[in-house]
Amino acid sequence: MMLMAGVYAGIGLLASSLTENQVVRFIVGFVLVFALFMLDKILIYVPEALTSIVEFLGIDYHLSNIARGVVDSRDIVYFLSLLGFTLYLTVISLGQRKR
Repeated sequence: MMLMAGVYAGIGLLASSLTENQVVRFIVGFVLVFALFMLDKILIYVPEALTSIVEFLGIDYHLSNIARGVVDSRDIVYFLSLLGFTLYLTVISLGQRKR
């Protein structure tokens, strides 16, 4: 849960760095978090060739593995890389705003 909370906080920081309006920040952050959460739920609509990729991108897939007690390095790497990527994009966004 801490890894998921970190990813959600990173997404919130990214959304916050993209715009100055608080309502737009909330909507962008909510849409990004909702999209990551729903990727695992829409697999029946995805072509069969892309199912494994879309499932791997969904945050619920990785959280359910950890919640069952299966601590796999792929899940840890997924959460940490997503957190690092969102924080990296936040730093870039704030750097562009500074100019």
